[in-house]
Amino acid sequence: MPRLGNLLVYDLLDVADGLVRQTGRMNLRKASMRRAVSSAYYALFHAMCFVCAAVVVGWSRTGELEPVYRMLDHGQAKKRLTSAEAAQIDPRVADIGAAFALLQEQRHLADYSPPSLPVSRDQTLILVARAREAVTALESLNDDQRRRLAVLLITKTRLA
Repeated sequence: MPRLGNLLVYDLLDVADGLVRQTGRMNLRKASMRRAVSSAYYALFHAMCFVCAAVVVGWSRTGELEPVYRMLDHGQAKKRLTSAEAAQIDPRVADIGAAFALLQEQRHLADYSPPSLPVSRDQTLILVARAREAVTALESLNDDQRRRLAVLLITKTRLA
């Protein structure tokens, strides 16, 4: 499958993998698991940003790239990725949406919960793998599906 042109996506996944393997005292391991979850979520988020920017302006057009890359809103992305419209693009988009929603929820817990939050290495490994699977699914979409996904994610919804 072709990789996305945004190397940050793969670097964040590699960072998450490295954090999961952290050893040492318990609090350091817990902090590493939390950061791994956050990195996994942001890998998928940046993959979505890349698709939107690549489709709308092209990855090589650096002047126009940043505003489009930054258009994606976390809450709206979750809402739209888990909508019926997303599933109509392709069943893989529904899977990507489910992974995005789960990872976003787990990132919020990891980033904002008090230190007493229970952290599991096995659960963290599952979340990192889920992010990788979602990125792979995103990579496998054809140009038309990516275009439809970008439109879904960044256009303003209108009330009838």
